[in-house]
Amino acid sequence: MALKESVPMLNKASCPNVIQKPTVISMVGLPARGKTYMSKKLTRYLNWIGIKTKAFNVGEYRREVCTDCSHDFFRADNVEAEATRQ
Repeated sequence: MALKESVPMLNKASCPNVIQKPTVISMVGLPARGKTYMSKKLTRYLNWIGIKTKAFNVGEYRREVCTDCSHDFFRADNVEAEATRQ
């Protein structure tokens, strides 16, 4: 049996509610617990079955925006950093 026959692919006719409605899956937790790993696996699987998916990592975005950030970047009284975060 071929792999294509054993795993049904999603299309607009078979599952219209899933594909046509935007959905956000957010992963939150302690560092180094597999959030990025699982999000990449989930993204790869959903793209494989036909649901267009993108993964965004806020940590990567922060590193691009602020190259010399220290722990002060997250302080509530740091107005300049707050503007950057927003």
